[in-house]
Amino acid sequence: MKINLNDILYAVSFALDATEIEYFKRRAEALGENIEKVSYKDHKTMNVTVNHSKRIAAIAVITGKAMGLSPIELYDLAAFSILHDNALTEFIQEEIEYKKYNNGKSYNTADFNTRHCKIGEKNANLLPFRSNNRDVILYHHENADGSGPFGRKADRTPIKSQLIHLADCIDCFCDLTIVSEENFREICFYVRSNIGTLFGEDVAYAFLGAFKRKNLVNLMNINVDRFLRSLTKHYEDSYTRQEIKPLGELFAKMVDYKSHYTCIHCAGVADRCERMAEFYKFPEEKAAKFYLAGALHDVGKLSVSMEILQKPSRLNDDEYELMKMHALYTHDVLSNLKGMKDICDWASHHHEKLNGTGYPFKLNDKQLSHEDRLLACCDIYQALTEKRPYKDGFTHEEAIKIMREMAEKGEIDYDIVTDMHTVFKNETPQIEAELKNI
Repeated sequence: MKINLNDILYAVSFALDATEIEYFKRRAEALGENIEKVSYKDHKTMNVTVNHSKRIAAIAVITGKAMGLSPIELYDLAAFSILHDNALTEFIQEEIEYKKYNNGKSYNTADFNTRHCKIGEKNANLLPFRSNNRDVILYHHENADGSGPFGRKADRTPIKSQLIHLADCIDCFCDLTIVSEENFREICFYVRSNIGTLFGEDVAYAFLGAFKRKNLVNLMNINVDRFLRSLTKHYEDSYTRQEIKPLGELFAKMVDYKSHYTCIHCAGVADRCERMAEFYKFPEEKAAKFYLAGALHDVGKLSVSMEILQKPSRLNDDEYELMKMHALYTHDVLSNLKGMKDICDWASHHHEKLNGTGYPFKLNDKQLSHEDRLLACCDIYQALTEKRPYKDGFTHEEAIKIMREMAEKGEIDYDIVTDMHTVFKNETPQIEAELKNI
């Protein structure tokens, strides 16, 4: 299977940003601050907005190019910039547990930076990169004077980490939405005034020499995707299904951990998809794509409020309508993947029904492919057999009984349900045990 790794990361970056925006808004409220009024001079709260990750990547690459990084290093730098806060959903669940035993208090800023950097570094190691990227995520919050979470000064911090830190600070504490000479000068003043404290001299002066006023236009929401893609070469590599799996695991983690009630759902669906692909003898490339579609099918949930995802009881009608939007969000995210329309369709059709009563597109049996139907069944089976706060997980026999009833109503494919019974009747306990270790 040939993929451009950065294309996938750019596609999911919007959903990652949505989670980050929501998290920092909540954090600001917990600290009694108004995130809309946070000045770039105030480092207590970060003002994260749409396309945050892409702007970081663009600023980091512009500066890295001025420092002489190779095309391969710049390609990886863009990827790591998108992934800089990949662990945020996992950290959110860790923080929920922390609050239970600390009178409702959140982690302080130093602990937040330490924990999510450590988790993010571990996650990033799952992916196949072209250059040496050891500790890039781990140290992306280090300050040049050693006042960061790990106490490392600029001379002991990887250049890519410094570049991401610089870009992150600029986007969080400056307003890149204002295209004016005055704002350009303020941004430069912010960087110049923090040389030796936040930023190392080499990185700061490279930015000041390379960043031009016209870049503010390029960083606007309508331009930043195209601009970022123009800054680096494009690499398309071939991956086997086994090589794709770590990528799927990472995306499944990022989605699943937004809610501790579904923390193995995407991983479980991906696993079901892989096993059914083997049963149907899908060709290797198709099996890899189907596994990835399973891992990504709920990526749209990163754009759904935590209040809905974390609700410990059944959703009311209004909440359910908002939850249903995640399938459309999944389509919107994955439709940006070039040459992967099949993955987009399989993933975003997982709530469609053969009788046309599903969502988001109300497709019917004549419009839904075998793969669409199969992923939908894998999703239903995984959801039924999972434990939720309002129910225990159903046994295999109970899940198949419910799915057969759905098939008799014309909602899902009866033959696929029969085949899933054959595949999973003796494997469910083993699968659940494996997923808990992911």
